[in-house]
Amino acid sequence: MIPVLLYYGVPTAVIAVTLWVGFLGWRFYVKEVLRGDSGDTTAGERDHG
Repeated sequence: MIPVLLYYGVPTAVIAVTLWVGFLGWRFYVKEVLRGDSGDTTAGERDHG
């Protein structure tokens, strides 16, 4: 039973974490890069203080 869980569970967990991290990175990219660069060149500079 445990070898079966390891055989199927570990790759499934790795794939799930990879997809989740990719989704978070994509969401950050859309939020910060695409929306921050919509015509206003100082949009990224105001956030730094």
